[in-house]
Amino acid sequence: MPITKKTLLPLNLANYDVYINDTSENSQYFRISRLPSQFTGGRNSFLLGVTNYLQLGSPILIEIVDVRGNQIFNTVVPNYVESGARMISVEVYDTITPGPMTIRIVGKLVKTKDGKEVPPQWKNKFNVRWTKQVSVDYRVRNTSPIRFLQRPTVTVTENRFHSINSSSYTTITSSFTASLSPIKTAAVQTGYSLQAIAPSTFSSDHYNGTITGSISFNSASSSVVTLPITKILNNTTAFSQGTVISSSLNNGVVGELTLRSGSYTASIYAVTQNVTSSALLQYSKLFTSSVNIPISYANIAINRMTTVSGEIRKVKVYNKVSTAFSNYKLVADITVNTNEILTTGSIRGNLPIGNIALAENYTNSWYAGSLRVNSGSLPVIYPVSGNLSYYDPTSTATQFTVSSSSDTLLSSIYANVPIDNTTKKFANSVSGSGYFIGTKLGYTLYDSSEYTLTFDAVYKQTSSSINPSPTSTTLEGITPKLNIYLIGVNGTNVISDDPLGQKIGEVEVNGVSNWFEQKQFNFVPAVRVSGSLGLRFAPSNGFWNFSNISIRPASDPQFGPDEFRFIVPNTDYYNKPLTYKVEFFDINNNSVDVSTVSTPVFFTGSVTDLGTLS
Repeated sequence: MPITKKTLLPLNLANYDVYINDTSENSQYFRISRLPSQFTGGRNSFLLGVTNYLQLGSPILIEIVDVRGNQIFNTVVPNYVESGARMISVEVYDTITPGPMTIRIVGKLVKTKDGKEVPPQWKNKFNVRWTKQVSVDYRVRNTSPIRFLQRPTVTVTENRFHSINSSSYTTITSSFTASLSPIKTAAVQTGYSLQAIAPSTFSSDHYNGTITGSISFNSASSSVVTLPITKILNNTTAFSQGTVISSSLNNGVVGELTLRSGSYTASIYAVTQNVTSSALLQYSKLFTSSVNIPISYANIAINRMTTVSGEIRKVKVYNKVSTAFSNYKLVADITVNTNEILTTGSIRGNLPIGNIALAENYTNSWYAGSLRVNSGSLPVIYPVSGNLSYYDPTSTATQFTVSSSSDTLLSSIYANVPIDNTTKKFANSVSGSGYFIGTKLGYTLYDSSEYTLTFDAVYKQTSSSINPSPTSTTLEGITPKLNIYLIGVNGTNVISDDPLGQKIGEVEVNGVSNWFEQKQFNFVPAVRVSGSLGLRFAPSNGFWNFSNISIRPASDPQFGPDEFRFIVPNTDYYNKPLTYKVEFFDINNNSVDVSTVSTPVFFTGSVTDLGTLS
């Protein structure tokens, strides 16, 4: 998701009735310098100062609009003064129409350039306006000089990984049985939800696999089956695009059926049919062999990279032994991009950095329950798997528990969150873990960075595998929705009046089922200092599945991210404290006269006789 686009209310400075309308190339009454001949995508800047013609302490109004009158965001950079002038930062987004843009600046005069005093009827008013047109084009790469909002910081830790010796892909074909439920878009079938029967679970290897075979019913001709697995939601549910039976009846929608090899009966078009089918699952599996040689890497995080002018396109990284008087050695020259901080691709397996793994033996992983308030003003969550204990509205129990493994991605713990019956808001503090499903580990996020959360979700009003008692009618009056929170971990506290944490997103549902693909929310952590944070999903009603969760720095093709994380091998030093230095460069490889240096970090190194990692 692109960075959050900032907006301004129109000032309509063109409609101001002024005494002096200054249209000179360089203003007679304002000191304008470093004004680009063309404003490009990203952050641009110019300097604005005042002259002796203006009233002492005169307020200055600035408005910049494109050829269609759209506001172009601009702001005065705090604490930046150069030769008595203030820097004006201008952000050009892809919503700005290319062509001429108009800059208007308004202030209060006390005298004209000829030395004449302003007439009494014009005194103490906005009485002078400077207007100038400049070209703007978001598509042009940003070459503005780079100036940081704050000095960047760099944090370094050592990671040691096993090196992989070799790897290869092998195509595997196996028998397959699955229950198919149609997915409809505007009453037209677009694919199937697949529930694994044999084998009973999907694995990360099955992603991008294909179900092949044939199907026929009664006297109808055979239909070739080709169902690519386009998404795996959890270890029992996947999705596919396409159809197994082509027909003009019912818009081609076939009811739920089981696809397997052999002969059987199934309900097709609401009629019991004799079905003969065959089904095979084909997929590629990656086989790797590894050697237990630990390789040392510097895990580097650069934050506070936000600029007020120009964009960072690459960094150069140097290191040296911190106790030595030697020069820094170049170890990396890297283009700046965005990296995943928290990632999971359903059950696609571990990723090398910032991953959280989902155990394949966790039945109905990613399911959440339904929440309502019982007579004792306590939440009640209706279960969706054998791992949850069920309590009815008359129960006096104060909590329920969920068995989980340290390997599971998300864990639903227990609920004991009093609710104010008047305000319908959570009151007091959340107990131990609170009511949620969320990450078990914390992730380092910075209060100076903007991030994008992305995920897929499926909502169902009821579950085919669970028949809660009381029935769903007792859940009426509670709007089904999903709230998403950040919470502090390991001593970090978020700044929020909500005891569930800092709310960063909300998903509302419409109808008995919804599919939310690649929902995106941007957020900035509300913490006093950067620290370890966790992600929490809190559904209010219904049954939910989640997958493909990702947190990464917000980015835009013409705007650099607020932070950059990467790893660099360390094969030169072992048992030494190292210091890393980072230099910054623009698109034309021009260096910024600002560099940042890490604190010394002790590195074990990559020496093979140090032994293997446990």
